[in-house]
Amino acid sequence: MKQLITALLFFAFSSPIMANEAMRQELDLAWKNEKYADQLIAKLEKNTNEKNQGYLAVAYMMKSNHASMPWTKLKYFFKGKKTLEKAITNEPDRVELRFFRYEIQVKIPKGLKYNNLEEDKKMMIIYLENEQNKNKDESLYSKIQLLNLKKL
Repeated sequence: MKQLITALLFFAFSSPIMANEAMRQELDLAWKNEKYADQLIAKLEKNTNEKNQGYLAVAYMMKSNHASMPWTKLKYFFKGKKTLEKAITNEPDRVELRFFRYEIQVKIPKGLKYNNLEEDKKMMIIYLENEQNKNKDESLYSKIQLLNLKKL
């Protein structure tokens, strides 16, 4: 049984698209559960490759959502913001990172002065206009479509 689970996990994460979708599902769980957010942060901090930096950034920001003290919220938010901006600098054409940043920015208070909405929106609209992207990562394509972005 243990070998079967190991084999399934190997094949599930052998495809980059499936790995991305699995990570997005983990982020969804972290949004709802503080302990899961802590576990995800620990997991991602151990595996600090460039690809995971965006996921780690979002996990930090989700951790800020669970924090009860305002300064703790801000600490995790700014740590996530810094990590996400670094990830976007390293991979400026990775639409998934722009999607994460957009989603965060529409939900946070304007007083945090974190706004790249138009830049990210433009990039996501261009992404949606290319039908081939739907075949590359159907989950991400669908999530961006659900934002119902208006043409510029």
